[in-house]
Amino acid sequence: MRKTVLALMAIVAALSASLAPLAGRTQAQDAPKLRMGLLPILDVLPFYVADEAGYFAEEGVEIELIPVSSALERDQLVIAGAIDGMVNDLVSTGIFNQDEPLIQIVSLARRAYPDHPQFRLLAAPRSNITIPSDLTYVEIGISENSVIHYIAQRILEAEGVNAADLSFRAEPNIAIRYQLLMEGQFKAACLPDPLAQAAIVGGANLIADDSLLVETQFSQSVLGFRSQVIEEQPEAVAAFLRAWMRAAEDINADPEAYRALWLEKTNVPDSVKDSYALPPFPTYEITTEAAWEDTVAWLIEQGIVESTASYAETVNPTFLEAIAPAAGDPAQGEALFTSLGCTGCHSLDGTAGAGPSVAGIAGEAGSMVVGLSAEEYLHQSIVEPAAFVVEGFGPIMPAYDTLSEADVAALVAYLMTLE
Repeated sequence: MRKTVLALMAIVAALSASLAPLAGRTQAQDAPKLRMGLLPILDVLPFYVADEAGYFAEEGVEIELIPVSSALERDQLVIAGAIDGMVNDLVSTGIFNQDEPLIQIVSLARRAYPDHPQFRLLAAPRSNITIPSDLTYVEIGISENSVIHYIAQRILEAEGVNAADLSFRAEPNIAIRYQLLMEGQFKAACLPDPLAQAAIVGGANLIADDSLLVETQFSQSVLGFRSQVIEEQPEAVAAFLRAWMRAAEDINADPEAYRALWLEKTNVPDSVKDSYALPPFPTYEITTEAAWEDTVAWLIEQGIVESTASYAETVNPTFLEAIAPAAGDPAQGEALFTSLGCTGCHSLDGTAGAGPSVAGIAGEAGSMVVGLSAEEYLHQSIVEPAAFVVEGFGPIMPAYDTLSEADVAALVAYLMTLE
């Protein structure tokens, strides 16, 4: 129903005095300004990377990063109009939009990858629970009516467990849920990474994770803005997204370069701060209609909402369509490949030279670096070749960072014809 939003609005009324100074700082003198509410979670890392690199300033937008301690606090600030955007999820977006499209999704922030899950189902240390079917009728610790509740159910259904045979027990505080699991007071729980990995290090049993949901993309976090902000400041939203995508590409190219910043800005258990592998961040991807409709169906099935805004009202792809790199001209790229002397090191017939052959590169590039598409890998290899040095070859290729974006796009388009 509407109990979640009504409860938030009641709390917001009590907080209005403390939020007034924050809400008053909405106008910038020399650049449009957006206020973003950030939980201390991995998903927000590109905000800090973009801020440190000066990407927001380069794009002509001022981004105020406002730390929040919980999803409840974040949601209060959204309803009060004290923040303009956030990282959230499909479940909370559906709750926000049950009466009107208050929030619009403009991009994915994170999603599950085969080797990089977002959420894991775990059994308590020393328990006899080892496979998904063992969780039948076992109380599973979750935060009720949340993305964790939804994902836990969808993971187990993907493993063949009937939803009617599942039992959940609410504990909204993730740290407490973790502690109850490790103490055996919860026989099982669903936790986000990297806390889930810390639980495994501490002896918890991994039962299943949301890598099972990669193809459906049910497990994702998103970048969402208030619809009013999108209507009033579309240029600022586009500028923000350009900076975000640059930061995400930087992280994907060299995750270890950002470990210290991740540790500084988010909550990371000591036991995994050095071992946890930073995941890739999706770039220029947006929520599919199938993922949205499945979330809405679950919300209605659970009685959390009676209805919510449609996919067209909620998911706004226009910004990504506008800023996504343009497709290049393969013929122009082939001419550039020759004129730049690329054939001197990279053969077209499979023979090795000073550099690897590009024969068949279109079919290989997408699997070279986890999280990077073939096009992204090739683009990065052209402008920053030292980022990815193929085994057996030295880092001798010069950086073609003075090429125009159109030229790089043309080269990538040509290379993608080499199947």
